[in-house]
Amino acid sequence: MSRVRRKGEDSRGSSSGGAKKQKTIDLGWNRDDEDIVSSEDEENLEPSLDDEELEEEETLEAKKIRLAREYLRKLETADSDDSSSSSSEDDESDAGYDRIGVKLQRERLKREGTLERAVADKVHSCVSSFRESLGSVESEEKSWIQEGKINLLRGHDLTPTCVALQSDGTTAISGSKDHSVILWDVEQQKKSLTLCKSWKKQPSSELSRGEGEVLSVACSDDRNYAAIGRRDATVSIYDVRAGKNNLVKTFTGHKGPITTLAFRTQSLQLFSGSEDRCIRHYNLSELMYVETLFGHQFGVTSVDCHRKERPISVGRDRTARAWKLAEDTHLIFRGGARVSPADCVRVMKDDWFLTGHDDGSLSLWMTDKKKAVKTFDQAHGVDGSVGRGIYSLASLRGSDLAVSGSYDGYLRLWKVAMGSTLDSRGMEELNRIPLSGYVNGIAVGPKARFCVAACGQEPKLGRWHRVPKAKNRLAIVQMRWDNDDESEEEEGDEMNANSGSELESDSGSEE
Repeated sequence: MSRVRRKGEDSRGSSSGGAKKQKTIDLGWNRDDEDIVSSEDEENLEPSLDDEELEEEETLEAKKIRLAREYLRKLETADSDDSSSSSSEDDESDAGYDRIGVKLQRERLKREGTLERAVADKVHSCVSSFRESLGSVESEEKSWIQEGKINLLRGHDLTPTCVALQSDGTTAISGSKDHSVILWDVEQQKKSLTLCKSWKKQPSSELSRGEGEVLSVACSDDRNYAAIGRRDATVSIYDVRAGKNNLVKTFTGHKGPITTLAFRTQSLQLFSGSEDRCIRHYNLSELMYVETLFGHQFGVTSVDCHRKERPISVGRDRTARAWKLAEDTHLIFRGGARVSPADCVRVMKDDWFLTGHDDGSLSLWMTDKKKAVKTFDQAHGVDGSVGRGIYSLASLRGSDLAVSGSYDGYLRLWKVAMGSTLDSRGMEELNRIPLSGYVNGIAVGPKARFCVAACGQEPKLGRWHRVPKAKNRLAIVQMRWDNDDESEEEEGDEMNANSGSELESDSGSEE
């Protein structure tokens, strides 16, 4: 409702009725000014802070919209460049195909760690094309080294026992029986930093030669921490960003040698396994010990963990165990009376894992099944009448490629099928790469373009056998040398989300 205001009106109204005289405020209007002012206009006479804040909020929103439109326009431009060389038939078949949505989904899956790729066939084609041009099998390793496909880096005096690779693939870390721990620049293919010196260079008051052996290493996905497990039952945490003298914390509590270490993917949760039959859980975000997992009847040989808070372990008791930390229970997987103890385990996806046994058998497991889905006997051949044991396993997370190592002179490449039906599950050997000596550790780089391997004359945990012609080296092995870019259409990779396939199965024995 509007009203008419004039100067002096309030004073006249206040004099009537004997009320107190009120002062009037002269706003500087002319007496003849009788403009009608509405209530809304009166509220808008003075500037308010709310209007300024609203303008700022609108500016921020407009900026977000503008950046989103620019990003989508960039994706459309890249997509048009990629599809410009395709035929009209392909364009017609791809009508209605939301390429922009697929790219956004891929980026989201990459951030969440659920992106799946089919890279085994591409690795197989690259390795096969190079092997076909070679002569005899005895000259394979020499030819690979001469062509630059394999680079052997010298730094450890004794047998390297373990290796780990940072998430971006630029830095590798390796440990050895000579107490040394070395950081390697993978791109420059040289030593970048020595975290721990060799026992020959340490003071006599330090650990003895046997107690200081490094048996396991692990790197966090944020590339900040490196964990080192030794035979003296200690777990040392180093900050790799600080350079030398970067020891942050040393955890004690195990009563036996630390045989394995594993970080949970995209987390600072650390798991350590030991010959004392226990698995200890740490949280490096607070540098504290969390809990101990009991269940194995003999020593723990290997532990691995992916996205779920459910580590997988194997031990000398011939069992594999999936630990449900939230429920304080675990599943037990037994391969039967004929199955030998496992030396290594690798989680392919949250519900799928591989185990390598000391009789040479390689098994594929699913957490929904009590028994192995597929088993290869004597995967690395035989030594006399006994199969060669598998001492290391690695894979590209979320892919169908796995790599195994023994002492038969080859890295074996495997294609693993983890489908939803029985026909789409299995495992087959694709190819092999020559590498002599005991392969005690393997780590696969981004997009499976290369892998690093710790190879030496002796096995990791003892000296019961020796390959005298082998060298104690860190090997950088190229597995793909095609010129494909990040685009998954060009690579032909298959991307699927794991969210729909996360199975919370209670099958298997529980304790």
